[in-house]
Amino acid sequence: MNLLNSLISIQLKIKQYKIQFLLIFIFWLIGFTFFALTDPFQSIWDLFLISMTIRHPHIVSDFSNFYSLIWPILLEVIVFGFIVGELLEKYNPVVTSRILAKHRHNHTLVIGYDHLAKRIIEYCIENNEKFSAIEDDAELVEDLINNGHPVIVGDPTDDANLETANLEDVKEIFICVDDVRISLICSEKIRKINKDCPIYVRVFEDHVQEYLKQEELNVYPFSTSKWAMDLIHEWCKDKEGKAVVIGRDRLTHRIAHHISAEHSRDTYLFDDENDGIEFVESEKLHMIKKLVRFLTDIRPHVNLDVVTQVFICWKLETEFDEALYLTSKFSLRYPNIEIYVRIADEELIDLVDRYKAKTFSTSQNALEMLQMIVTPESSIYPKKGIKL
Repeated sequence: MNLLNSLISIQLKIKQYKIQFLLIFIFWLIGFTFFALTDPFQSIWDLFLISMTIRHPHIVSDFSNFYSLIWPILLEVIVFGFIVGELLEKYNPVVTSRILAKHRHNHTLVIGYDHLAKRIIEYCIENNEKFSAIEDDAELVEDLINNGHPVIVGDPTDDANLETANLEDVKEIFICVDDVRISLICSEKIRKINKDCPIYVRVFEDHVQEYLKQEELNVYPFSTSKWAMDLIHEWCKDKEGKAVVIGRDRLTHRIAHHISAEHSRDTYLFDDENDGIEFVESEKLHMIKKLVRFLTDIRPHVNLDVVTQVFICWKLETEFDEALYLTSKFSLRYPNIEIYVRIADEELIDLVDRYKAKTFSTSQNALEMLQMIVTPESSIYPKKGIKL
């Protein structure tokens, strides 16, 4: 624990014990006043020692006996209990992380904690750049908190949380949340407090991007989905045959729509949650509301012998093993099918490569694309290698 964390820890403990310390001070003040009135010829120092029960008063009374009995108990329970028990106890990491965030200056603020946000923070840590984060889900940022990094746990649209983030002195802000409402509210509130800092917002919709670009907000919107779609366009160019798309989010729907509408290919979208998509549906698009875990889940709906491309677009970490299993089965049973797997962590690429599948939408790739649009003063601006 560094010096700042230690000082914050002591500050927190004193704050927690403020009522107890107030009670013991009031009790001591009453005793000191009583002894000063009943034995007025004593010096201030002697009265202090008497009130601390180090000396006995010249005039013994029921109150002085009561005071001499209670004072050591209060002193032991409150003061020594505080010193021995609380100061040696591990500080509250959540509260401490919040206080650390409040004392950040000229730092990078990351709102949300998805795969891209994680990459941004990792880059800041590796390069000793100052940062703080706001995330509503404490479990997602548990490691950051336990490692003593500045994190504010709570709703990023809450004024108190934004105030704690010290927006007046922030260098830049990255908003990496899926909820467009949160992105808009945060952008509006941040810009009212800080007129100049760059704000980078991950959002796909063109009309939302145009709104954020207006002069009053002056936000830099970007879309990791569009970056991923650039690869999809290349992969689908001049391709024929049927396609299978497996997933349930907006990027999944975008891929299915692109293949069916722009390339006029029969596309089978397997989505176990949604009944439709937000795009104009082509007659070439066939939606099946079904969870796909095995090839037998697909075969009743499409002849895999005529399928040329499969896109597995799950993005939850808990679903990667199922995605890998499907990839292996497609590779084994249908070697002529081109397989594309959506993953977030580059560490998993080798597992997919063994089945000759291609990966897309990785967080590292998104970070590298984001580094191309930030200002040179940014904490994530690519560091130049040292030439010897």
